[in-house]
Amino acid sequence: MEEIPPRPDVIVPGEKVYLGPIRRDLARVYQRWMNDLEVVVTLTVLRRVPLTEEDELDWFDAARRDTSSKMFTIYERPDDRPVGNIGLHEIDFQSGTSEVGIVIGERSVWGRGYATEALSLLVDYAFTVLGLNQVWLRYVAMNERARQVYDRVGFREAGRLREAVRVGQRRYDLVFMDLLAREFRSPVLAEKLRLPRDGA
Repeated sequence: MEEIPPRPDVIVPGEKVYLGPIRRDLARVYQRWMNDLEVVVTLTVLRRVPLTEEDELDWFDAARRDTSSKMFTIYERPDDRPVGNIGLHEIDFQSGTSEVGIVIGERSVWGRGYATEALSLLVDYAFTVLGLNQVWLRYVAMNERARQVYDRVGFREAGRLREAVRVGQRRYDLVFMDLLAREFRSPVLAEKLRLPRDGA
């Protein structure tokens, strides 16, 4: 069992989880998640399994240098256990857009609503703090659990590439979804930062 260091900074607070910084000292934890086939079966990282600790350290170092991304670890309340990662990728401040990515690596917490809350917190950060106008994501059509999360947060299907992804011996559509700032009400940060909401 990995030794978890002292409590990290809380960047975006939630009720069940909060978003904090990714940490180099959690590389072994991240590695374990990415080598769990049940976790990554619908992720593009699947083709790179098995990943070494050095692979995860390289990923961490690259993520820190990447100015077009904002990466967070999802921590469980109240014990500060890391349960997943989430982030904004290819942030374009001129157009106000970014791709979203999320993975809940601890299978023991699946079904508790952590992904829904974490995604809502990240979208809140994207719109309220960064001032983006649109966030979007993609997922493999077989992943119905993910679709339910995205629907709950407010994402809408924007299109799909038919049979664009092969998982095992079957092909699935790659589905794209997006969410606009005007379609989302800040659950945390607008009040915390004392910012006006809904154009007020």
